[in-house]
Amino acid sequence: MHFRSVAIRGLTAATAGVALFLAAGDASAQSGKGAYVGGWSVSGDLGYAVPNTDQFGNGLSWRAGVSYSPIPQFDVGLELGRFSTQVTQPEENGLPTHDIASGQIEVLPLCLTLQYHIPISGTMATINLLGGAGYYFVDYAMADAPSGVFAASGVEGLPNQVVNDSWGFHAGAGVEYALSGWFSLTAEARYVFLSPDVSGTAKDNYTLGGSLDLNTWLFTGGIKVAF
Repeated sequence: MHFRSVAIRGLTAATAGVALFLAAGDASAQSGKGAYVGGWSVSGDLGYAVPNTDQFGNGLSWRAGVSYSPIPQFDVGLELGRFSTQVTQPEENGLPTHDIASGQIEVLPLCLTLQYHIPISGTMATINLLGGAGYYFVDYAMADAPSGVFAASGVEGLPNQVVNDSWGFHAGAGVEYALSGWFSLTAEARYVFLSPDVSGTAKDNYTLGGSLDLNTWLFTGGIKVAF
């Protein structure tokens, strides 16, 4: 079974379970800093990125952030992260048949995220629903094979092909478990909606352009410290 199918089903099941806890939820039982109005926290996560496009390979991801709780069970945070993917395109005679040649893409998102914490009654755990938006800095490096072919054939510009930075959105769900009043373990799945444009220069009326489907699942685990 494809990994993305399993992930989608797992997230759907987790989201469906939220309804079971809404009625029994008690704000005073919320774990971590979510129970403290006016509280701050810092967090760090490490995990795996699974792009939605088959030609884009899976890669590692990380994220760090700081957040503030203005009202019970809600917080808003500023996050900086990174994920990467290896692009492997079908290329006849070494020339790309898509908007981008094979290579490496690295993405550094700077995002605002709103989270709603739903306490699981009688436990030190919460279910977290989240959503947000941000600016995604994208760096692309063409692989040596297509770059060499373009350079040898005299097609200028393609070795300098660029994937532009772009705005993006994300949504997801997770679980937080408090080991103390200030330290929690976290696990999360979020889906990133990202379609950056491709640009560059070429001669002989060879046009470059279009947009990439960089929609990506991010599966992470980490820690959160409240203060």
